[in-house]
Amino acid sequence: MLLSGPNGPLVRKFEALANWSVDEQAAIRSLGARRKRVEAHQQLVRENDPIEDVFVVQSGWTCIYKLLPDGGRQVLAFPFPGDIVGVSSLTLGRALIALESISEAEVSPLSAAALARVRANYPRVARALDWSNARDVAILTEHLVNLGRRSALVRIGHFILECAERLRLLGVDTDRGFDLPLNQYLLADALGLTSIHVNRVLRQLREADLATLRSGKFVIHDIKALRELAGFDGAYLAPPPRMP
Repeated sequence: MLLSGPNGPLVRKFEALANWSVDEQAAIRSLGARRKRVEAHQQLVRENDPIEDVFVVQSGWTCIYKLLPDGGRQVLAFPFPGDIVGVSSLTLGRALIALESISEAEVSPLSAAALARVRANYPRVARALDWSNARDVAILTEHLVNLGRRSALVRIGHFILECAERLRLLGVDTDRGFDLPLNQYLLADALGLTSIHVNRVLRQLREADLATLRSGKFVIHDIKALRELAGFDGAYLAPPPRMP
């Protein structure tokens, strides 16, 4: 997984959106100015708790989820470096979801007031933040389609390709594979399957020489065939035309 650098992944995420002025670049960097390192499996936000900050993910793997009354869990998304978590919760004043680190991670708490100041003072940065939120909705939409209408094989294939494309857009070389520190139970919670079913589908992908998950790393052997199988079109992840 991509690690945060001097400018941070949010700067890299927004690079394709505009030729930013010096002041705009400083404003974007300010969104991730506070840094907090967390260990793996640390809960950062509890569902329904009062919330005053959002979090900019700087490095590592995290997930957002909802717990069910019977103790089950539905993983809703895996925020990547450069993603901002909790914006919708600010409106309600309480956390709609729980946020937890999967691996060691670094996040930047960002107050609602600081976010509002940047949005008010830098209209183009506000538009970039709106695009980031819209892309999160697009990812969630694909997740809903995965759960509701796609077969288990297509779900997992689509998920692999989405992760690879999101990492590629952050500058990570995924041609030789990419780290995926998700066990089969976590994949099952995300994709609405049992861990046994996940294991069976991963074996199918391996035997078809499409993709292999081994020791926490996914290797895609035939990306064209996997795209055809999953019906994957990554246009919903791509940045919009550059702003004037």
